[in-house]
Amino acid sequence: MVKKLAMTLIGTVLLSTLFAGGAWAADAGVKHTAEADSLNKLQLFQGTDRGYELEQTLTRAQGATMLLRLFGWETAAANAQGLSSPFTDVPATHWAAKSVGFAFSKTLVHGVTNESFAPDASITGEQFLALTLRALGYAEAEPQTARELAATSGLLSATEAQLIAQGAVFRRDEMVAVAYRAIQTKLKGSTRTLLQKLVEDDKAVSVSAAVASGLYKAPSSDPMDQIEDAIRDALK
Repeated sequence: MVKKLAMTLIGTVLLSTLFAGGAWAADAGVKHTAEADSLNKLQLFQGTDRGYELEQTLTRAQGATMLLRLFGWETAAANAQGLSSPFTDVPATHWAAKSVGFAFSKTLVHGVTNESFAPDASITGEQFLALTLRALGYAEAEPQTARELAATSGLLSATEAQLIAQGAVFRRDEMVAVAYRAIQTKLKGSTRTLLQKLVEDDKAVSVSAAVASGLYKAPSSDPMDQIEDAIRDALK
């Protein structure tokens, strides 16, 4: 009886793990529409004239552009003067030239060679994780180390990071999932999350939109509240 009960429990745990992992697997269908809605309301993610198109794969140029929007640098990149891409396959006439050039200047993206960026090639989960981690302050992030670093930084769980890294394709759906977690992740060496920086420093996200998302609490002017928040952050 005990053995049978133990086997039942093990089977339940395994099934739960598989179903939880399926939410991050590219072959599990679109799973992150709610996260896309939240990012859209924060003006950190946009769809096309055909909607979010979460089932579509992501190119390297699109990945770089999305990264800038997510971290509040899209306007700075668009307004940058005298900025060009260093890659021969991303000339000034390319739609993503400023995005790629700006991201390269911030050491967020690397080329596939010194001269080529491969803008239309599909971006892999490992590559997007590396871009996201670099923007969070982990300059050492590389695709081959992104899985482990995503877990140790708190961006994803070890299981989620593995599913993203090993996925056969990387779609807008998985990108949205990573982006949604990224805004809740603390910047390297900081007690503040990316969303706090976007609201309080960059003014890229309005306080009202951030509070409405449920992911942000507006700072209190009461000194005692500030002390309590500091203690709470230190104990996390």
